[in-house]
Amino acid sequence: MDNQLRSELQAFWRQHQEPFQAELKSFRALHAGSAALFSQPKRPLSRHPAVIFRDETGSIIGIVFVALREIDPSLNLGTHAYFQRMYIVPGSRCCKLANRLFRLFLYEFDKAANWRDHRAKVLLSENVNPGLHKASMRRYFARLGFRMLGANQLGGEVWLRQLEVRFVF
Repeated sequence: MDNQLRSELQAFWRQHQEPFQAELKSFRALHAGSAALFSQPKRPLSRHPAVIFRDETGSIIGIVFVALREIDPSLNLGTHAYFQRMYIVPGSRCCKLANRLFRLFLYEFDKAANWRDHRAKVLLSENVNPGLHKASMRRYFARLGFRMLGANQLGGEVWLRQLEVRFVF
């Protein structure tokens, strides 16, 4: 990531961090007090943008970011996992863009096996948006190689996708 992109991402998050957090908070409020299988993961060891989507003017309108975190070994998923989250600015949201952005992320993330941390054997996706809890969206995630593990304390569905692990010497 060069300085120009870093500056653009900082400006993007200055503009969208508050609405993004408010949206997450509203989704989570819908599920307050529901039973959960997974607790809030530990603080990320690293967090990076994985895919950035721009409009015709060059402005960032969507981003997929990925974080490497330590996870509870009792889940039998290893000691580390990657977590992914996607955000598209409200005025640009549509199913076609979300699908394109997510598929591009998965394609590039799979190709980057040599650069990923070998301790992470899974990619986890926390789907907090209630629109993703529909049967059609669950089939979509299954077709992309995910399987649902359950819910977390924040009302999100937690989905898992096995990763190819490569050791680079």
